[in-house]
Amino acid sequence: MPAFAQQQRFPENVGDIPFDSLQDDPGFVVCHPKQVLQYYNTTSYYKDHKKEIIKYLLDNFSTQDSFQDQNGFLTIRFIINCNGDTGRFRLLEMDSNYQPIHFKEALSQQLLKLVKQLSGWQAAAYKEKIYDSYQYITFRIRNGKIISISP
Repeated sequence: MPAFAQQQRFPENVGDIPFDSLQDDPGFVVCHPKQVLQYYNTTSYYKDHKKEIIKYLLDNFSTQDSFQDQNGFLTIRFIINCNGDTGRFRLLEMDSNYQPIHFKEALSQQLLKLVKQLSGWQAAAYKEKIYDSYQYITFRIRNGKIISISP
């Protein structure tokens, strides 16, 4: 094993979100921890309800004057378990050149709170089986305002 791999602990699969007792709700249970599907492996609730989700996020986001210098991309990744519950939320923040940054706490926490409040998620289904799955929502921010939401 290369020396750098011995020094750093990697998830079992790229993109996995392991439980972190410092930030995750211990009550959120992943039904099949070794088989969490990526959002593109199954039918997607987000895709079917994208318009409503985007409308909710845009209607409820409050920009502030202090956000005017905030630009870049803020991605929130999370797991939807087999019961349709969400958890293990993670933020990834980048500037417009895809370099790591930190948005102002008030901005990033407001978006995280809005995503956590989204309800009605459905578990992933594939070949008549129900699975846990990963989902992400990326906000493109310009001058402190949301200019796009994807996927």
